[in-house]
Amino acid sequence: MTQAEMQDGDYQQQGYLNRDFRFFHICDRKKIDFSYHYHEFDKIILFLRGNAKYIIEGREYELKPYDFVLVNRYDIHKAVVDFTEDYERIILYIRHDFLTGYYAEGAHPYSLADCLEEAGKRKTHVVRFPANVSADLYNDLQLLDKDIVSEEQNYAGELLTRTDLIRFLIRLNAACMKGESAFHPEARYNRKIIDIIEYIMEHLGDDLSIDEIADRFYISKYHMMRIFKADTGYSIHQYISEKRILMARNLILEGMPATSASLESGFHDYSSFCRAFKKQLDILPSELKNDLQVQE
Repeated sequence: MTQAEMQDGDYQQQGYLNRDFRFFHICDRKKIDFSYHYHEFDKIILFLRGNAKYIIEGREYELKPYDFVLVNRYDIHKAVVDFTEDYERIILYIRHDFLTGYYAEGAHPYSLADCLEEAGKRKTHVVRFPANVSADLYNDLQLLDKDIVSEEQNYAGELLTRTDLIRFLIRLNAACMKGESAFHPEARYNRKIIDIIEYIMEHLGDDLSIDEIADRFYISKYHMMRIFKADTGYSIHQYISEKRILMARNLILEGMPATSASLESGFHDYSSFCRAFKKQLDILPSELKNDLQVQE
């Protein structure tokens, strides 16, 4: 089975991408129940046809053909699909350090992660381009698909694939950053839940209790817990815990001692932090540091 023939469901679990990127071109008619999840890597989707919505961090987007969906690593998301029609899409899973590794300093700095970072800043994850721009980007992805299928037969096939991937990413970033109307804030969401999510993300290192959050937003804690779960797929406690673990992981990878990272990310008991870290990432904080040293 080629990469282009694999189902994206094979890689929808939490985890790590064991190569710089994966490419999938998928068309489904058989019903699939997608669950809320997140990835350690970034995700770019070109929606081609079907009747689908995408929910990302509490925001729901109705998709139109040739919409690009930009999902930052750690964003909690899922697709909601009406399978009375074919659901066709192209998906790229890309390691974050691959995207940021091409960052260049200078008078005009650029990064292949600019479009994803902009999506995060604007709180809107769907970009929609004029037909000619969408066609060019789609052609780039079709070429990438052909590269992957014939990689072993092509001269310097792996390098050719990587070159065409980078070219696509450059064009996508340029289209996002130059097109003033590319980012579409056309999302349905509960303003209260979005405010709570933003508050949590800004205060992960602080004490965050259900009662304190409910009081701050003038809402019954039981009603808050119910609608938060409905809109995000996560309980508030689970959401806070997982976001804290991911924050701590990044701090450790940046060189911070695990004990300091646990405190910075809101854990006040190191043993509890280690248990939660192991449960979520299947690795202890000390092992993560060892892995980093081996890679270096």
